[in-house]
Amino acid sequence: MCLLKVYLDNGGRRRLIAADVALIVREGDDFRLRFLESGRDFLLRKVALQFLDALNSIIVFKSLE
Repeated sequence: MCLLKVYLDNGGRRRLIAADVALIVREGDDFRLRFLESGRDFLLRKVALQFLDALNSIIVFKSLE
């Protein structure tokens, strides 16, 4: 099963912030990430979607701050 790896781009520097993400829900300028194994949520605040690479299971958000 290919789950998402989530990266945050902050001024051109990209870092991995989450792996094994099964669901992402937009909530205004925030995105709620849900992890498959634990079922827990993580809220990523004040970000914009930069790109989604479905082939490699990667999603990159850009900080709005």
